Amino acid sequence: MSKTHTPSQLPHSHAQRWLLAHDICEPKRLQRVWRYLSQEGVRMQHSVYLLKGDRQAIERVIEQLRNLIDERSDDVRIYPLTENTRLWGLGTQFNDDGNQLCDAFMDKLREPVQGSPDLPVTAHKKLSF
Repeated sequence: MSKTHTPSQLPHSHAQRWLLAHDICEPKRLQRVWRYLSQEGVRMQHSVYLLKGDRQAIERVIEQLRNLIDERSDDVRIYPLTENTRLWGLGTQFNDDGNQLCDAFMDKLREPVQGSPDLPVTAHKKLSF
């Protein structure tokens, strides 16, 4: 029995923000996944991304990832976030100055081009909290 959730089973259909984490075993697949996810969201850590979109947008991400990974050996997890979800971090790579994942921050994520929901607009690579 598979533990994979299908899009129709996704909880929190109202969520607009998502945290995606992956563990990809093979370097070529890892590069493909990294390239794809870098276009879809903001890389927070080596294998953690912040995504913005409704349930349909996340379903498209899931379907694309199904084509890029090996479900027998790779692991991808997506967690819905609320508007008031706090980001906590320790270490030199993380400095949010006590800010929340607010709309101003999330609006810096890639937005679809009007009329073309599958094509992201180029976003700034470096975001300030």
